[in-house]
Amino acid sequence: MRKLISMLAIIMVCALVVSACGNSNKNSGSSNAGTSSESASASPSPSASPSGEPGKQVEFKFFSNNPDRTGGQGLAEQKLIDQYMSENPNVKITVETLSPDPQFQDKLKIYNASDKLPDVTMMWGQKRYLEPLVKNNALVAFTKEDFAGQGFIDAAFDAFTMDGKIYGIPKNTDFLVLYANKKLLADNGLELPKTEADLFKITEKLKSAGIVPIALDGRDSWPLALLFDAVVARKSGGFDLYHKAIDRTGSFNNPDVIASAKKIQDMVKSGMFGDGFLNLDYGGARNLFGQGKAAMYLMGEWEMGISSDANFPEDVRNNFIAIPWPASDDGKGKTTDLLAWFGGGYSVSAKSENTAEAKKFAIWLFQKQNWAKTVWENGITFPAQNYDEFKTGKETQVQNDLTSILSTSTVFSGANSQDLFSTSTAKSYLDAITEMMASKTTPEKFAEKIDGIAEKSHKEMNP
Repeated sequence: MRKLISMLAIIMVCALVVSACGNSNKNSGSSNAGTSSESASASPSPSASPSGEPGKQVEFKFFSNNPDRTGGQGLAEQKLIDQYMSENPNVKITVETLSPDPQFQDKLKIYNASDKLPDVTMMWGQKRYLEPLVKNNALVAFTKEDFAGQGFIDAAFDAFTMDGKIYGIPKNTDFLVLYANKKLLADNGLELPKTEADLFKITEKLKSAGIVPIALDGRDSWPLALLFDAVVARKSGGFDLYHKAIDRTGSFNNPDVIASAKKIQDMVKSGMFGDGFLNLDYGGARNLFGQGKAAMYLMGEWEMGISSDANFPEDVRNNFIAIPWPASDDGKGKTTDLLAWFGGGYSVSAKSENTAEAKKFAIWLFQKQNWAKTVWENGITFPAQNYDEFKTGKETQVQNDLTSILSTSTVFSGANSQDLFSTSTAKSYLDAITEMMASKTTPEKFAEKIDGIAEKSHKEMNP
């Protein structure tokens, strides 16, 4: 694993095309949609404060995109918050949650505009997320020395770095995979897909059995962009095409993009994602797979917690595995080319009365025996830190599958395409992908349209 971390760090540094995911980025573990809540623990009894001032009460807010505090990353956050308050009795941390991510991001913009950013907030890397807050002097700067000895992958900080300063702490190593219910496939006489052509064969067989081949969150758009990246990577043989199209040393108006759009439209028409998937949200797609109504599920590594989610039938959890997105039919695009990024993390407000204490908490959160140990041992996600010492030998099948996918990959994207667009053009890009998947445009017009969006984005990002 240490060799893997070293390799991953080198490759990720080379692959990143901007300093500054994911999630989009991505959801990074929030599985509830349309949920907002705020909770506060009872005030603890006075004792020595973290700053050493006896009796001084400290209270600050933690803003999360994980409403479910009983499972997944929400559970990990809450466990550690409770532990910190127990160890520091005069600290009271109030948790506010909001999901899905677009609503969370809108609220973050409001907080920033009003100079009322929560003391500690979930944050995405990349310039388009960070720049508005950095320009407003809203975020605390960290240094790598703050996390010395905590096993961080060096490249993980790149997405949170602007002008040489670190404005966020990366929490996960995110990558896209295809989850599968191996028993459901086997019961229908099917093997795991090795190529994209296999996906079409599986679709034909499962449709007649009334089973959705691949559960896909189409309502939120960003999973569609991850699918687009994966298919383009297989067709073109890597991630250079979209990186170059975005930095304008290349173009989206490219035969491989057109062919990829055509393939994705064929996937939709074949019924690969089921009927009405464009109206299916994150929780709906997750439940479709978790309840055994879909054979596969396209999502990030952060969903490995499904294997221990008691809300789902044991029959599904016991047959839950992960595989890479299948190879291209011609072998040009390999399963060892992995769409991987460091997307989600946490930032600290620079304009709070309790900035110093919030920063201490954030640094404590990422002592490796805290976040890295908690998420790995509970089967929640892959930390952006080395987790070798926390392996127990009792890892789930899906944990082992994901470890194998990551460790055997030889090419990493370093970022997903949507996170590289400017703030004003990102939505247009996602809307164009949704429109293409709804067959409201031709592959040729789609390629031309997103190339124009990339041109506008580049000018905005490089004035």
